[in-house]
Amino acid sequence: MQSKRYLILLFAIGFFVLGACNLPAASATPDSGALQMILTEAAASAPAPSAAPTVTAIQPTPTVTLFYESTATLAIVQRTPTLTLFYAPSPTATPSWMECPVVITKTDTDKGDMLHILRCEDKLEYDLGPFAKGVYAAGPNNQFIVYVANSGMVYAAKMGDQVLSVIVNLAKERFFTAVNKNALPKFEISFIGEAPNYKLVLIEKKYKQQKIYNLPMRVTK
Repeated sequence: MQSKRYLILLFAIGFFVLGACNLPAASATPDSGALQMILTEAAASAPAPSAAPTVTAIQPTPTVTLFYESTATLAIVQRTPTLTLFYAPSPTATPSWMECPVVITKTDTDKGDMLHILRCEDKLEYDLGPFAKGVYAAGPNNQFIVYVANSGMVYAAKMGDQVLSVIVNLAKERFFTAVNKNALPKFEISFIGEAPNYKLVLIEKKYKQQKIYNLPMRVTK
Protein backbone atom coordinates (compact mmCIF):
# COMPACT_ATOMS: atom_id res chain seq x y z
CA MET A 1 0.00 0.00 0.00
CA GLN A 2 2.85 2.31 0.89
CA SER A 3 4.61 1.48 -2.30
CA LYS A 4 1.56 2.44 -4.19
CA ARG A 5 1.47 5.75 -2.44
CA TYR A 6 5.09 6.16 -3.19
CA LEU A 7 4.53 5.63 -6.89
CA ILE A 8 1.66 8.06 -6.92
CA LEU A 9 3.87 10.64 -5.27
CA LEU A 10 6.62 10.06 -7.81
CA PHE A 11 4.14 10.26 -10.61
CA ALA A 12 2.82 13.54 -9.25
CA ILE A 13 6.28 14.93 -8.91
CA GLY A 14 7.18 13.83 -12.45
CA PHE A 15 3.99 15.33 -13.82
CA PHE A 16 4.76 18.55 -12.05
CA VAL A 17 8.27 18.57 -13.41
CA LEU A 18 7.08 17.93 -16.96
CA GLY A 19 4.52 20.67 -16.70
CA ALA A 20 7.11 23.06 -15.49
CA CYS A 21 9.30 22.26 -18.49
CA ASN A 22 6.50 23.18 -20.90
CA LEU A 23 6.09 26.72 -19.37
CA PRO A 24 7.85 29.52 -21.30
CA ALA A 25 11.09 30.55 -19.71
CA ALA A 26 11.18 33.97 -18.16
CA SER A 27 14.30 34.79 -20.01
CA ALA A 28 13.03 33.44 -23.35
CA THR A 29 13.02 35.86 -26.22
CA PRO A 30 9.47 36.95 -27.11
CA ASP A 31 8.25 36.59 -30.62
CA SER A 32 8.67 39.43 -33.15
CA GLY A 33 5.13 40.72 -32.75
CA ALA A 34 5.48 41.03 -29.01
CA LEU A 35 8.90 42.64 -29.43
CA GLN A 36 7.49 45.20 -31.89
CA MET A 37 4.71 45.99 -29.48
CA ILE A 38 7.16 46.36 -26.60
CA LEU A 39 9.35 48.72 -28.66
CA THR A 40 6.31 50.74 -29.77
CA GLU A 41 5.10 51.12 -26.23
CA ALA A 42 8.60 52.02 -25.09
CA ALA A 43 8.87 54.62 -27.80
CA ALA A 44 5.46 56.01 -26.89
CA SER A 45 6.33 56.25 -23.24
CA ALA A 46 9.82 57.66 -23.86
CA PRO A 47 10.08 61.42 -23.59
CA ALA A 48 10.11 63.17 -26.92
CA PRO A 49 13.61 64.27 -27.86
CA SER A 50 14.17 67.96 -27.68
CA ALA A 51 13.96 69.69 -31.04
CA ALA A 52 17.28 70.02 -32.79
CA PRO A 53 18.57 73.57 -32.63
CA THR A 54 17.89 75.55 -35.77
CA VAL A 55 21.13 76.36 -37.47
CA THR A 56 20.99 79.73 -39.20
CA ALA A 57 23.66 80.19 -41.81
CA ILE A 58 25.04 83.69 -41.52
CA GLN A 59 26.04 84.99 -44.87
CA PRO A 60 29.05 87.31 -44.66
CA THR A 61 28.05 90.87 -45.42
CA PRO A 62 30.05 92.05 -48.42
CA THR A 63 32.16 95.10 -47.82
CA VAL A 64 30.71 97.92 -49.81
CA THR A 65 33.33 100.35 -51.07
CA LEU A 66 31.89 103.58 -52.27
CA PHE A 67 33.73 105.22 -55.09
CA TYR A 68 33.19 108.89 -55.64
CA GLU A 69 34.43 110.77 -58.60
CA SER A 70 36.58 113.57 -57.33
CA THR A 71 35.00 116.85 -58.17
CA ALA A 72 37.67 119.25 -59.29
CA THR A 73 37.26 122.70 -57.90
CA LEU A 74 36.92 125.03 -60.80
CA ALA A 75 38.39 128.35 -59.94
CA ILE A 76 37.06 131.04 -62.19
CA VAL A 77 39.66 133.72 -62.34
CA GLN A 78 38.23 137.00 -63.30
CA ARG A 79 40.62 138.95 -65.44
CA THR A 80 41.62 142.04 -63.61
CA PRO A 81 41.21 144.97 -65.94
CA THR A 82 44.41 146.78 -66.59
CA LEU A 83 44.31 150.07 -64.85
CA THR A 84 45.71 152.73 -67.06
CA LEU A 85 46.35 156.02 -65.39
CA PHE A 86 46.04 159.02 -67.59
CA TYR A 87 47.91 162.07 -66.53
CA ALA A 88 47.86 165.40 -68.17
CA PRO A 89 51.26 165.88 -69.77
CA SER A 90 53.45 168.16 -67.78
CA PRO A 91 54.90 171.07 -69.67
CA THR A 92 58.60 170.81 -70.38
CA ALA A 93 60.36 172.39 -67.47
CA THR A 94 62.74 175.19 -68.24
CA PRO A 95 66.28 173.86 -67.66
CA SER A 96 67.74 175.05 -64.42
CA TRP A 97 70.69 177.42 -64.47
CA MET A 98 72.26 175.14 -61.85
CA GLU A 99 72.67 172.42 -64.52
CA CYS A 100 74.98 174.51 -66.64
CA PRO A 101 77.37 175.26 -68.29
CA VAL A 102 75.18 174.02 -71.23
CA VAL A 103 71.80 172.28 -71.14
CA ILE A 104 70.28 170.93 -74.37
CA THR A 105 66.73 169.59 -74.37
CA LYS A 106 65.24 167.75 -77.38
CA THR A 107 61.52 167.92 -78.15
CA ASP A 108 59.79 165.71 -80.71
CA THR A 109 57.41 167.70 -82.94
CA ASP A 110 55.43 166.94 -86.10
CA LYS A 111 58.11 168.65 -88.18
CA GLY A 112 61.07 166.96 -86.47
CA ASP A 113 63.23 167.31 -83.36
CA MET A 114 63.62 170.75 -81.85
CA LEU A 115 66.59 171.57 -79.63
CA HIS A 116 66.26 174.01 -76.74
CA ILE A 117 69.74 175.31 -75.86
CA LEU A 118 70.66 177.05 -72.63
CA ARG A 119 74.17 178.35 -71.91
CA CYS A 120 74.65 179.63 -68.41
CA GLU A 121 77.82 181.78 -68.72
CA ASP A 122 76.07 184.41 -70.81
CA LYS A 123 72.43 183.28 -70.27
CA LEU A 124 72.11 182.37 -73.92
CA GLU A 125 68.82 180.53 -74.53
CA TYR A 126 67.19 179.70 -77.85
CA ASP A 127 65.58 176.93 -80.00
CA LEU A 128 67.30 175.25 -82.92
CA GLY A 129 65.74 173.04 -85.59
CA PRO A 130 63.67 171.16 -86.55
CA PHE A 131 65.95 168.24 -87.39
CA ALA A 132 65.47 164.72 -88.64
CA LYS A 133 65.91 162.05 -85.95
CA GLY A 134 69.47 161.80 -84.76
CA VAL A 135 71.99 162.51 -81.99
CA TYR A 136 73.69 165.73 -80.83
CA ALA A 137 76.46 167.03 -78.55
CA ALA A 138 77.91 170.35 -77.44
CA GLY A 139 81.60 171.01 -78.10
CA PRO A 140 84.11 170.80 -75.25
CA ASN A 141 84.39 174.61 -75.05
CA ASN A 142 80.58 175.11 -75.11
CA GLN A 143 80.97 177.28 -78.20
CA PHE A 144 79.40 175.02 -80.83
CA ILE A 145 76.99 172.10 -81.33
CA VAL A 146 77.10 169.10 -83.67
CA TYR A 147 73.99 167.23 -84.87
CA VAL A 148 74.16 163.89 -86.74
CA ALA A 149 70.90 162.74 -88.37
CA ASN A 150 70.13 159.04 -88.82
CA SER A 151 69.91 159.70 -92.55
CA GLY A 152 73.65 160.47 -92.58
CA MET A 153 73.67 164.27 -92.60
CA VAL A 154 76.20 165.79 -90.17
CA TYR A 155 75.65 169.44 -89.11
CA ALA A 156 77.58 171.90 -86.96
CA ALA A 157 76.71 175.39 -85.75
CA LYS A 158 78.16 178.05 -83.49
CA MET A 159 76.22 178.59 -80.29
CA GLY A 160 73.52 181.19 -80.96
CA ASP A 161 73.57 180.75 -84.74
CA GLN A 162 70.38 179.64 -86.45
CA VAL A 163 72.27 178.61 -89.60
CA LEU A 164 73.89 175.16 -89.61
CA SER A 165 76.81 174.08 -91.72
CA VAL A 166 76.87 170.69 -93.41
CA ILE A 167 80.05 168.93 -92.38
CA VAL A 168 79.61 165.72 -94.38
CA ASN A 169 76.90 163.67 -96.07
CA LEU A 170 77.52 160.09 -94.91
CA ALA A 171 75.17 158.66 -97.53
CA LYS A 172 77.36 160.04 -100.30
CA GLU A 173 80.55 159.10 -98.50
CA ARG A 174 79.36 155.50 -98.26
CA PHE A 175 81.64 154.60 -95.38
CA PHE A 176 79.16 153.61 -92.68
CA THR A 177 77.41 150.30 -93.44
CA ALA A 178 74.21 151.15 -91.56
CA VAL A 179 73.68 154.24 -93.70
CA ASN A 180 74.50 152.34 -96.88
CA LYS A 181 71.87 149.69 -96.03
CA ASN A 182 69.29 152.27 -94.96
CA ALA A 183 69.31 150.60 -91.53
CA LEU A 184 68.76 152.55 -88.33
CA PRO A 185 72.28 153.50 -87.17
CA LYS A 186 73.45 153.91 -83.58
CA PHE A 187 75.73 156.92 -83.73
CA GLU A 188 77.83 158.18 -80.82
CA ILE A 189 79.57 161.58 -80.81
CA SER A 190 82.83 162.61 -79.11
CA PHE A 191 85.58 165.16 -79.72
CA ILE A 192 89.35 165.19 -79.75
CA GLY A 193 91.93 167.99 -80.04
CA GLU A 194 92.38 171.37 -78.42
CA ALA A 195 90.45 174.59 -78.98
CA PRO A 196 89.83 175.74 -81.54
CA ASN A 197 91.17 172.76 -83.51
CA TYR A 198 88.56 170.22 -82.47
CA LYS A 199 87.80 167.11 -84.45
CA LEU A 200 84.60 165.08 -84.50
CA VAL A 201 84.89 161.37 -83.65
CA LEU A 202 81.83 159.60 -85.06
CA ILE A 203 81.21 156.01 -83.98
CA GLU A 204 78.50 153.71 -85.39
CA LYS A 205 77.96 151.02 -82.73
CA LYS A 206 75.79 148.57 -84.67
CA TYR A 207 78.57 147.71 -87.13
CA LYS A 208 81.39 148.89 -84.87
CA GLN A 209 82.70 151.52 -87.27
CA GLN A 210 84.49 154.79 -86.46
CA LYS A 211 85.73 157.79 -88.41
CA ILE A 212 87.22 161.22 -87.55
CA TYR A 213 86.15 164.46 -89.24
CA ASN A 214 87.65 167.96 -89.15
CA LEU A 215 85.41 170.76 -87.91
CA PRO A 216 85.63 174.29 -89.40
CA MET A 217 87.25 176.81 -87.07
CA ARG A 218 84.55 179.38 -87.83
CA VAL A 219 82.28 177.06 -85.88
CA THR A 220 84.56 175.82 -83.10
CA LYS A 221 86.14 179.09 -81.87
